[in-house]
Amino acid sequence: MARSFKRKDRLDAFHELNVTPLLDLCFCLLIIFMIATPVLEQTTQIDLPVASDNIGKPADQEAKYAVVSIDKRGVYFLDGNEILREQLAAEFDRIRALPPEQQPTVRVRADGSLLVQQLISLFDMAKSHGLSKVAFDTEVENHEQ
Repeated sequence: MARSFKRKDRLDAFHELNVTPLLDLCFCLLIIFMIATPVLEQTTQIDLPVASDNIGKPADQEAKYAVVSIDKRGVYFLDGNEILREQLAAEFDRIRALPPEQQPTVRVRADGSLLVQQLISLFDMAKSHGLSKVAFDTEVENHEQ
């Protein structure tokens, strides 16, 4: 019921609560969290190596991934959580035990300052544990300079 300014007693209480501002606030917060969530997933500070923009293909947004990150100190992270090399080998065994259609692709995000041998040993570990779907993330070179 809308407020009528022709009433004699203007101090009467409203009989209905206007929830429109509350809904606007809820939708605004929902949009903020939808935008912020993907940013929060990549908490490991890594300077990816740079490649030209015509190499490879972009990641499929609908596919399942297990993201293995290696920072410049050589510390391993699995899906944003710090993990030891031995634990990573156990996770590779767990992934291999899944049916082939449910196995996620292992995405390697390594700092550009790492030695090549550290990357080769990671790929070798994945191969020795029976994983064949392994991808290497890079940043795209900026040609607009």
